[in-house]
Amino acid sequence: MYYVIVDSTGNLIKSFDDERQARAMLERLVGEEPDAAEHLALLTYDEHGEPVGDAITFSAHAATR
Repeated sequence: MYYVIVDSTGNLIKSFDDERQARAMLERLVGEEPDAAEHLALLTYDEHGEPVGDAITFSAHAATR
């Protein structure tokens, strides 16, 4: 599995091999720029490049902490 943070226009912000690191970066980005919360999402892909599950937004991430 790998994890990517993208903005609302689909631009890749950063990719990760570790979900915890990806979630921490999402939190850090929003902490640095609170207005970004509505424009960022965390996506998960399997080893074949296929999307897995739903996109995780900052509000969904914050609710699972």
